[in-house]
Amino acid sequence: MPPVSVVHACTHLRSLGGVQTLIRRHLKRDGDREVSSSATVWFERGPFGPEASGRPVFGLGLRWFHSGRTLRRRLRTLPPGFTDDGRIWTYHDLWGLPTAADLDGAGRRVGVIHSQWEGTEPVLQTIRGAVDGMLCISASSAELTASRLPPLAGERIALLPVPVDPPPETPGSWDRPPGELVVGYCGRIRNQQKRVDRIPGIAEALRAAGVPHRWEFLGDGPERGSLEKTLAARGIRTLFHGALSGDAYWKVLADWDAILFTSDYEGLPIAMLEAMSRGVVPVFPDVPCGGRDYTGRIAPELVYPAADLDAAARTLGWIQSLGMPARVQLRSRARDGMLAHTGDAYGKTFASFLQHLAALPRISASGTAARRTHPGERIPYALIARLAPGHALRRGYL
Repeated sequence: MPPVSVVHACTHLRSLGGVQTLIRRHLKRDGDREVSSSATVWFERGPFGPEASGRPVFGLGLRWFHSGRTLRRRLRTLPPGFTDDGRIWTYHDLWGLPTAADLDGAGRRVGVIHSQWEGTEPVLQTIRGAVDGMLCISASSAELTASRLPPLAGERIALLPVPVDPPPETPGSWDRPPGELVVGYCGRIRNQQKRVDRIPGIAEALRAAGVPHRWEFLGDGPERGSLEKTLAARGIRTLFHGALSGDAYWKVLADWDAILFTSDYEGLPIAMLEAMSRGVVPVFPDVPCGGRDYTGRIAPELVYPAADLDAAARTLGWIQSLGMPARVQLRSRARDGMLAHTGDAYGKTFASFLQHLAALPRISASGTAARRTHPGERIPYALIARLAPGHALRRGYL
């Protein structure tokens, strides 16, 4: 297949998070698949060091007090090669697409849906006619895209298998006799989206039910300090590891019984797949995404009603109540459930889809025809983010 040139448009590159991990992977490995990658980062400034892997990366340096009008002004300052050679622009989580489509100079335009949240549907309706294809992390996102953007249905929508690169498995202590349940949380420790503020309530419900347990946290974020203080004040046994990598990261995962998600919305979390590779059992809220679907295939009992703290505690208690043979079976099913994400299925799918799309006729608008004006462009992002997705000043606008 002929080589293609790609600009990855994303909010951040340096920070923790599954999307950022994938962008860094693209910059490091796309060249192995005849894909020449660069990146435009909306909310960070360069220069970018190791995270760019020597690839061209330009940061617009937006802040939350800026607006869509600021994005448009700064987009016009991109260096030559980003907007003037007909590259494929991939907009991760569709961020910036409604504002930038007429200025990106893209030869083809592709959306990548990592997380399906309540604002995804109105954004899809807003970008109608502005994209040539869509890559989706979950089947539910692919179905939603096909229903809202019928011209893409079929060969212009593809499922993208989130990549996981586990090292050879090292033994953990998971096969200890049933006793204390080790519950893990991995990722950004924040209330927005991740809703870590729900964890103390779940811990209290577990204790009230008489389930012996402790909590371990991998990662960091703005709410780490307050969460530590809250759990300590309530006498909940916890261990905060911070952000780890390499062998230290995998060693911590190997000792967990369960990994808990309390999010309002998700995609298919890399942390969940990594934990599953070690036989850790996911417990996931009933929100439409790949994380829920994969968890339900291990056992439907592992999916609890979204935002129901008592139900989440009951699910964890159910795991604790199982005999060792049943727990071993659950762990085995967790391992089997992520095998499709090992190897380079992600890189192959991404490259072949873009190469295929480049050979198809363009169906996205370009230039002024791609302009999607919106009153929210004049409002600072910090205020926009506080509005409900259906609000008139935000509907269809990120």
